[in-house]
Amino acid sequence: MKLSIENILGGVKANKYLKFIPDIKREKTQRISTIVLSLLALSFFSLFAINPTLSTIANLRKQLSDSKFVDEKLQGKIINLSSLSQKYNLLESDIPIVFAAIPKEPEAPTLMGQIQALAQNSNIKIENAQTFQVEAINKDRSSKEYISFHFTIQGQGSFKDTLDFLSSLGNMQRVISLDTISVGKKINQENLLQIGIKGTAYFKE
Repeated sequence: MKLSIENILGGVKANKYLKFIPDIKREKTQRISTIVLSLLALSFFSLFAINPTLSTIANLRKQLSDSKFVDEKLQGKIINLSSLSQKYNLLESDIPIVFAAIPKEPEAPTLMGQIQALAQNSNIKIENAQTFQVEAINKDRSSKEYISFHFTIQGQGSFKDTLDFLSSLGNMQRVISLDTISVGKKINQENLLQIGIKGTAYFKE
């Protein structure tokens, strides 16, 4: 077999370049490893950088949800207050009537004056009108809804006038109860009746 100079030189050059192949592969591997490690490091540090932002977003969403909840509750209360205000306006004119029906004080003289005015309008002659001591206010007062005192009335009038007077007492603005009513003929005056009334008036402190 005959070897030429060209073949020998070509083989020498090939062997020379083949020596660099492992270095090239090693350098390429190092570069790839560096890139991979860089990407991993970037992802790792990015996670820590993004985490506070994600936490902030979560907190903001929770605050927004809480704000919406509070706003809904406030709107509900505003609607309820508006409804109560409308109802109060409707009942406002009746409040004085309620206080007049059950006052905060006994107001016994006022009551007697009202009864005498009703008697006069009904042509009933009042012979005697008396109020008695208000119930003793003791430790059990808180268990009672109302406090009361008693009164008595004695008078005279015709049958029709007596009926009118009793009807007027029953329709008084002040809340009273007529506990006993006695009616009898007036001695020596057949057209007149003797009236006796014992009642109870109420108030609330």
